[in-house]
Amino acid sequence: MKTVTALLNDGANLEKFDGQVTIVKFGGNAIGSEDAINSLIDDTIKLIEAGVKVVVVHGGGTKVNDALALIGKKTQKVDGLRVTDSETLDIAVSTFTLLNEALVQKFRDRGANAISFSSQSSCPLIAKKMEDKFADGAHVDMGWVGEITGVDTGSMESWLWAGGLPVISPLALDLNGHFYNVNADHAALAVASCLQAQSLVFMTDVSGVLKEITDPSSRIGVATPDEMNALIEDGTISGGMLVKIKSCLSGIKNGIERISILNGFESHSLLNGFVDPQLTGTVIAEKAA
Repeated sequence: MKTVTALLNDGANLEKFDGQVTIVKFGGNAIGSEDAINSLIDDTIKLIEAGVKVVVVHGGGTKVNDALALIGKKTQKVDGLRVTDSETLDIAVSTFTLLNEALVQKFRDRGANAISFSSQSSCPLIAKKMEDKFADGAHVDMGWVGEITGVDTGSMESWLWAGGLPVISPLALDLNGHFYNVNADHAALAVASCLQAQSLVFMTDVSGVLKEITDPSSRIGVATPDEMNALIEDGTISGGMLVKIKSCLSGIKNGIERISILNGFESHSLLNGFVDPQLTGTVIAEKAA
């Protein structure tokens, strides 16, 4: 594999991506690590300097967990989604807003023209209330959890093509202007689909999809949707990764050319993984090379 230094010094590696749109999702755990987030920011700026049009969508669920724990409030999750009552929503909105502002400032401190898309006046995600879930033999009212129904891309696209870096939090608005808590993976997929992005990159805390969960060497480098569906059917993909892969397969159907899953805690994983995702993580594409 080419080294980070080689990638940084060899513009030819990135030339073919000039003008392409990519969505990069920063996981909440990576945001909480100073080393990881600094590496991700540096790599994102390198992509922008090479002409790639980048939109960042960030998570932050672990920070919400911490904030809820401070007031002694327990979190209930169904299918990986946080049941969100009014008090939890207030904390989520405050936490995601602060995270978004801090992330935007970090980018600006490094010279990037980052723009926050998190407030009621700028939030691009449109949602409706998610239907009840079924858990433990009963229907569960998910509260202020939103199902994304659309993305208002107008202002975002204007900034993007003017050289700006939109930074989006996992908050959405309904038609009455009320905030909803939404899944950050779903937000990244919705933005990528609406912008007709060539690629979507998930920066997680794992090195892609593994055939054997305890064996890092069993990582799947590249796969088609059909191959991923086969792995779901035989039980190879399960748990939290199952939800993510199902979402990815939906994104491929909606026109995203390639979706990569990379480890955000590895040094310069975004830059290396953007050029050769199959060497450092897992890439899903309709026509796998």
